[in-house]
Amino acid sequence: MNLVQDQDLSLPSLALSIRETLENKGFILIPQFAKDIEDLDELKEVYLDLCQLVGVPISHDTSDSIIWDIKMNEKSRSFVKTYSEHSHEAEMHTDSQYSEYPEDFFGLLTIKKANCGGGLSYVLSLDDILEEFQSNTKNRRYEEILRNTNYPFIVPNVFKKDNRKEREYNFGPILRDNEIRFRVDTFEKAILLNPELCTTDQVEAFKALKKIILNSEKTQKFYLEDRDLIFINNKTMLHGRSAFEDPERHLLRIRMNRH
Repeated sequence: MNLVQDQDLSLPSLALSIRETLENKGFILIPQFAKDIEDLDELKEVYLDLCQLVGVPISHDTSDSIIWDIKMNEKSRSFVKTYSEHSHEAEMHTDSQYSEYPEDFFGLLTIKKANCGGGLSYVLSLDDILEEFQSNTKNRRYEEILRNTNYPFIVPNVFKKDNRKEREYNFGPILRDNEIRFRVDTFEKAILLNPELCTTDQVEAFKALKKIILNSEKTQKFYLEDRDLIFINNKTMLHGRSAFEDPERHLLRIRMNRH
């Protein structure tokens, strides 16, 4: 586990440590970052200040929301839901794989963890995925397909740019140099609705990669406690979480690109 050991670092020093660890290790956990979670507005200001030192915060949606609540939304009637809205398992994925340019980093600040035993966090590095994937010579052809062809990802309703459209897609390769774009449901829903968007070879390559990702023994698992803050490199790490039942579980996410 990559931890910030000194909790008394200034924000600039802390941001420097975060950036270096994101580039070299892929993620960093800052236990008990929030000293006082009673004043949520003040906490958001400090969180945003730190993120502005780590990178360039970017909006989540057409409303230019920088800080996004990760909380169960049982009232959502979206045809394609984002993981932020529901409480069942979020399989290993990268954020914004349905975007033209997925963000470089993001932070998750835990306001209230799930007190039901669920909500276990997962992380898995691209290096570990490729090491296992490339150990099978049959996957060499698949890797070429994953790197050199565009895959469709359906955009969750809450992130669509044009609500007049029934469905919206973005396209991109699954793998690039030191970069992965991956999520099971947004890809599989896309080809379920429009099978012609992918070739048989593309689907086979995706399934081979999916099998390794969802069954890797290298996946790290841990609970985020109240007031914990984690930053993740969205290009070199996959993340996910187990299902939970506590409707009060609440995290705050900020997405960033490099300076």
